[in-house]
Amino acid sequence: MGRSGLCGILLAGLLCLVVSESLPQDSQWQTYKGAWFDIRYPPGFQPKPSLRSSSSATGYDSVFFLSPDRTAEFYVFSPQWGGIPTDIAVKPKTEVLDSQSERREKGRIFREATVRARDGSYIRSYVIIEDTRYNTSYAFGYRYRDRKTYERYRPAYLKFKRSLRQYAD
Repeated sequence: MGRSGLCGILLAGLLCLVVSESLPQDSQWQTYKGAWFDIRYPPGFQPKPSLRSSSSATGYDSVFFLSPDRTAEFYVFSPQWGGIPTDIAVKPKTEVLDSQSERREKGRIFREATVRARDGSYIRSYVIIEDTRYNTSYAFGYRYRDRKTYERYRPAYLKFKRSLRQYAD
């Protein structure tokens, strides 16, 4: 093997090592328990419960998770049944709705939106999923400072979303 081939292999191996070192390991993730769900979140993120459960004496239906550097925030809303995540509604004085869409798929309605801060300090996207067959809903959101922040935290956000476990009564 030539020198350039060996350098390429070494560089690729180093890149894999750097990427794997920068992503938190599964064992470092913590679990947040809401009233009717639990979800795993990255180390260092701070949970901030938001909407109290509408159907349980204890716990919350939604929670925000702020990154350690305060440049990104994840969100989940998962009530027992259907509900409206009022804590992610657009705030007209400080935010602008950039885009929104709705699609239907196998008895579920997906409502997606992107919102921008008027002062340019962040962008946030969210999706609300409503299952009309079972009268249930849940939502995810992702707020980030800029494109670089979006790319940095995106893998963790996708893992966060996949970790949602919903409870039934």
